[in-house]
Amino acid sequence: MALKPEIIGDATLYLGDCLEILPILGDESVDMVWTDPPYGHSNHEGDFNARLNEFREIKGAPIINDDADSMRVVLDGMLTAAARVLRQDCCCCCCCGGGGPRPTFAWVADRMDKGGLSFFHSVIWDKRNPGLGWRYRRNYEFIMVAHPKSGKLGWADESVAVPNITRIAPEPNQFHPTQKPPSLVAQFIHWHTRKGDLVVDPFMGSGSTLVAARDLNRKSIGIEIDEKYCEIAADRLRQEVLF
Repeated sequence: MALKPEIIGDATLYLGDCLEILPILGDESVDMVWTDPPYGHSNHEGDFNARLNEFREIKGAPIINDDADSMRVVLDGMLTAAARVLRQDCCCCCCCGGGGPRPTFAWVADRMDKGGLSFFHSVIWDKRNPGLGWRYRRNYEFIMVAHPKSGKLGWADESVAVPNITRIAPEPNQFHPTQKPPSLVAQFIHWHTRKGDLVVDPFMGSGSTLVAARDLNRKSIGIEIDEKYCEIAADRLRQEVLF
């Protein structure tokens, strides 16, 4: 895929580092950021999950910037950019692992309460089955929710309130070792935006966010540093099958 953006319907895909591409977006031009950044756990780098995927003949590679220090650098830079590009009353949703020997979830929540953002809530994604893990198995993840400090949380329907636990089974990792179900992403897009709004995913992966945005009639921008996953996201968007 060329370094210039590829446009597929209302989705725009960029191949590159989000810290280099986000600066080209205008101030207060984005209605929502939804993203699934590296978790900082060095997942899929010779660990059990990597061996399991290899047994299942699922191709994968270590996730870029997935060590603890690199994750903090790239996520800090992304959130700094998000505070600038987000409209005043909108939403930033950031996936985050639960538990682990280093309190990444606490760092993410604290960082989302700085630099022009206000932390609003942590939503638990109950994956409905015990995941991998040693002693404590990973049965849930967080979706951390924030908004610009100068505004309030964007909410599409003020008459609606939703539980802070959402129960959706994960999909097989067919496209990406940590792919999220489009139906999970779609819930948050539905809650926080309206038709025609712009959703941006700075860590696009295999494109679940853009698929969900397309099927809910939202515009989207996805940024992905790994060319292989950028190609996969483009292929998924060309398909007309809804989730």
